[in-house]
Amino acid sequence: MFSPFRSSLGIAAFLFMARMEAVGADQPQFAPEKFFAGQTHSSGVFENTIGKPRQRFTTECRGRLRGNTLLLDQLFHYDDGRTQERHWQIHRIDATHYDGRANDVVGVARGEVSGSTFRFRYVVALKPGNPFLNVRLDQFMTMRPDRILENHATIRKLGFTISRVSERFWRGEKERTGSSRSSKR
Repeated sequence: MFSPFRSSLGIAAFLFMARMEAVGADQPQFAPEKFFAGQTHSSGVFENTIGKPRQRFTTECRGRLRGNTLLLDQLFHYDDGRTQERHWQIHRIDATHYDGRANDVVGVARGEVSGSTFRFRYVVALKPGNPFLNVRLDQFMTMRPDRILENHATIRKLGFTISRVSERFWRGEKERTGSSRSSKR
C-alpha cells in the first residue's frame, strides 16, 4: 500500500545523502586524525527534539598520533559546572574508514569519510553497567572552508530521537567569547 509519509521520508533521506555527496565532492578529503592532532577546542549545545537548547558545553581536546591511531583526550565542561572526560583511540583502517573505542563507548565506533564530511556512529553508556541507559549517537562532522569543523549529532534511545547536538571545533587557542569566529554561520 502506498504511504505518502513513508515515501516523503525516503525522498528526504535520498536528498540528504545526495547533498552530503555533493558537498564532499568539491572539497578536499577530511582527515580526522590530522585535524584533531594537537590542541582543539569546541563549543556546543544539546537541544531537545524541537531545537530548544537544554545544556551548553565546551571541550578542550588534546590529540596525538601513534601510527594510524589517533589518541584523543577530551575534557567536557558543562554549563551546570559538571565535567566529563572521554579518551578515544580512533584507528584509520583505510582511506575512508575508521573504528574507535572510548572509555564510555560500548563496543566499537564506526566512522567513514566522504569528502569534507566524517560520519561517526557509536553507543555511549550514560551509566556504565546499566545497558538500559545506553544511547546511540550518529555524528556528521563537516569541515568548512574557514577551517571550523561543524558537528551535528542525533542521539537516539530505542530508535527514537531524544536529543540533538550542534557543536563547532577549531584548532589552536581557546576561542574568546564574542569573537568573530563564534558569530559566523
